[in-house]
Amino acid sequence: MGVLETKRVIQPPKRRRMTKRRRTLELCAKIAGATAGIIALGIVIYIFGFARYTYVNLSELTTAQVSGYDGHGTLVTNTATMEGLEEFFDTVDVDIMETDETVNGQLSNGDRLEISYSYNREMAHNLGLRVRGGSEFITVKNLPESTFISLDDLFSGVKLDYEGVAPLVTAAVENVSTETPICDVVYEILDPKEYYDEGDTIIVQASFNEDAALANAYEIEVGPNGYLKEYTVTGVDRYLTDAAELPQDLLDQMKAYGATLFGSEPGDANEFGLRVFTAAGAMYTTSGGEYTFAWTKPSYISSYFTCINDDHLGEPGQQINDVKIVYDAAMVQSDGKSISAEAVVVFKDVIKKADGSVEVNYESAHIVSASTKDSDIKDLVRANSDANYTSTKLEQNQ
Repeated sequence: MGVLETKRVIQPPKRRRMTKRRRTLELCAKIAGATAGIIALGIVIYIFGFARYTYVNLSELTTAQVSGYDGHGTLVTNTATMEGLEEFFDTVDVDIMETDETVNGQLSNGDRLEISYSYNREMAHNLGLRVRGGSEFITVKNLPESTFISLDDLFSGVKLDYEGVAPLVTAAVENVSTETPICDVVYEILDPKEYYDEGDTIIVQASFNEDAALANAYEIEVGPNGYLKEYTVTGVDRYLTDAAELPQDLLDQMKAYGATLFGSEPGDANEFGLRVFTAAGAMYTTSGGEYTFAWTKPSYISSYFTCINDDHLGEPGQQINDVKIVYDAAMVQSDGKSISAEAVVVFKDVIKKADGSVEVNYESAHIVSASTKDSDIKDLVRANSDANYTSTKLEQNQ
């Protein structure tokens, strides 16, 4: 009888049904794994890529400051540097964008200015810099109101000091103001001349600290040519240059004074007497070894005004004018011998004062010549030997 073998049959396990909660947990695990991978990848990219760059924010490093006063404000920018990047920051430029309405230096409260940045991009790349700096707008505010100072006010401290007699006047300028800010202004004569004549123009230039003026909100008027003002030389004494300006009564006084120089004192008489007697070929005598010449009472003949020509006015060392008065003054000596002669008295540097009066320097008066020849006297008084001067016979102009 055969054996009946019993064969064991292995049944596959039954598939269990997945619950909703389980599926949710598995999905979350997958998402978490993916997120971790992305983060890890980002870290790797940062380490090997962006981490080697240095960030530079030009806007944060730049400060803007407004100075001046309303209507005349100025915007100034300053960009700080980062240590080790000084060479790069030397290439950084901060541009203030002006418009027709907003001009830097003439800013008013409420004006808007655009600021932009430029730099050497190739250097930034080579240095591994990530630079931020586009453009931004700044609104002007807090500028103070100004104090207006006109050009006349600016030059109110000017005092011109004159020395000498025109056309040989020297000029200097000083500040006599005690008012702020005029007292701090420095004045100087522009292109000064050695000498000035009455009626000449002097240009004075005013200098001051413009930054200080802005800081103190002073609005100072600018003339067509800057801070300049013209002055005319007036109120000075002047050497007489026109014979018609010599008053007749003053000439009469000069005639009378000139006659007094032919006195009894020997002085000029001895000096000119020897010349007169020698020129006339007359014998002269002495007493005790001294000459005995004396003038006879003089009588007036004529007078002349001599003045330097305009093209020589102001030349150093030149005499400007004189008045020469001619007298008939015979020369006599102790033995009674007399020689007829003409003598000339000169008055130098006749001055027309600032008030219009005419002044004569009587101390300058002296006998300048005596001769028996009328032609010699005429050559002298008519300035025939000096083309730099012109002589006028006074009686013809009175």
